[in-house]
Amino acid sequence: MKKLLVAIAATLTFNLVHSQTDMITALKAVDGLTFTEYWDVRPVEGGKNIIGEKRWVTTLHTVKNRFGQIVGFNCVDNKDTTQKRVSYYYMHHSFDHYTHPSYMSAPANNAWVIINSVLFKLEYFKSTTQFEIDAMWFPTVPKDKASDPLFKGSKMSDMKSADLKKMVMDYFVEMKKIQDANPYNPAMQEQVDAMKFTRDSTQLTYDNKNAAYWNSPEGQAKLQQLRKPRVTLVNDTQHEVLMCYGSGVSKVLKPGEKLDFSCDNGKIYRGKHRPNSEQLDSTGEVLLDLDGNNCGREVKASTL
Repeated sequence: MKKLLVAIAATLTFNLVHSQTDMITALKAVDGLTFTEYWDVRPVEGGKNIIGEKRWVTTLHTVKNRFGQIVGFNCVDNKDTTQKRVSYYYMHHSFDHYTHPSYMSAPANNAWVIINSVLFKLEYFKSTTQFEIDAMWFPTVPKDKASDPLFKGSKMSDMKSADLKKMVMDYFVEMKKIQDANPYNPAMQEQVDAMKFTRDSTQLTYDNKNAAYWNSPEGQAKLQQLRKPRVTLVNDTQHEVLMCYGSGVSKVLKPGEKLDFSCDNGKIYRGKHRPNSEQLDSTGEVLLDLDGNNCGREVKASTL
């Protein structure tokens, strides 16, 4: 019984310590380490998880702002170092707290969190209680860091037997307490305001450039083109229709399929199969002329 109580106490302490590690502290510990991504993460019956489909092997590098504060990270592919499998950009990535972040938001309703030195990629992220786990990135832990508390429980076997979603949600609960207990001092607030100004002014520049384009003669002409009803090509035949159009685009329209086109944007040419390739070559025969005369029409392939 005594051994059991000791084991329970150790487990509770272990979970508590790890749930309270903010993301900046974690990133400092894993900076320069190798991470392997597994993108198939899903629970199965019996309380276990499938964590499979190994994909990228990368090296994580922290990113700092002009004040020397860590604000994100990149993951650089180990085989092709010109490729960043996670690429930080200040306009799209941000911590939820400047000094004690629990997660980093990312485009397309994604987010990143680090628990037990394992990177979790969250998708459909609406809040700290509404999300799904999309992928997990496991670190290769150096021997000199193996005893570091942050790396305890970071093995694949640990995560396969854990309630992963509860683990992340419990982490968020503990981090909220730490964030509430650590308001910004004046110097930190100035840095937060400066970063916000940089993002806002950059966004304003983008907005102004976009507005200038759409208000220009070229932009207005493009808007008029976009507002015109599109032409729909329907394959009402029993045979495939091979098409080439645009800048090297080819398409096989199967019987019963349809495809929309801008009604005044070039020509669609009849295509032919290229030997030993899925790409088609143009025959030079115009199948449909997108000259503005077919706007809003449904054109049947049998009439061409």
